[in-house]
Amino acid sequence: MASLFRALSRTPLLLSAPRPSFASTTASPSQFVRNFSFGSTSSPLSIRNHVSGFPSLHHNPTFTMSPAVRSLATPMNKTQRRFNSLQPKRMKYRKKHKGKIPIPIGGSTKGTYVEFGEYGLRIKEGARLTAKQIQAAHTTIRRKIKAVKGSQIWTRVFPDIPVTSKGGESRMGKGKGSVDYYATRVGLNRIIFEIGGGGIRREHAKEALRLASTKLPVAVEFVVKADQIKPPKIPRAIPGAIPAKAVTPAPAATPIAPAVVAKEAEVVA
Repeated sequence: MASLFRALSRTPLLLSAPRPSFASTTASPSQFVRNFSFGSTSSPLSIRNHVSGFPSLHHNPTFTMSPAVRSLATPMNKTQRRFNSLQPKRMKYRKKHKGKIPIPIGGSTKGTYVEFGEYGLRIKEGARLTAKQIQAAHTTIRRKIKAVKGSQIWTRVFPDIPVTSKGGESRMGKGKGSVDYYATRVGLNRIIFEIGGGGIRREHAKEALRLASTKLPVAVEFVVKADQIKPPKIPRAIPGAIPAKAVTPAPAATPIAPAVVAKEAEVVA
């Protein structure tokens, strides 16, 4: 915090611009320091919204900004945003246990069929895919099908598991290692990518997914939505519950002959 204020004091931003008065605003001096130092976008006194807090910025043609202030005022570029796209923005716990790759048992078919696109890439063995591998495969598919107008890509997995590592020949103890990369645990027969839209041909989609499979460390297969057959859904049996009894329909009544009806009428008379 002290280095930040020293960097701000060396720039003419605070020397050439008038000091904002706290009497005209509802924010206290402590709130001003907090919002100004962290660059809050909600306060008009922040460094990111310097136009309203310091109106003399555009009227001073000789204005120069120090690198420290420029790094705070400059938004994140596209390269940094794309690099940070395949990792969770917020997590409850920064580190997790290693865990195990899930094995689908009990007849579950969740995530094993193409749902959104027309063609898909299905994994044939359980594995842990890293964010770098998923991003590389996604980039390969996008470059291959970008010529087809209206084509789309669906990524069915997301790396949200932090993987930690410690340096070699390090002593035992001193806590868990720092987060090295993010990964995801993918079970057997799960769909990883889907392609569709724009009337993309089968040969074009198969070639794009074949190139993407070279970026993955596991065996995969090409799946077509029109060729897949989903099994019927079986209701889940709850342990201890009494099964519902099947209701047997009543037998149909036997029609009575007209001669019998006439004889019964004579007897009554």
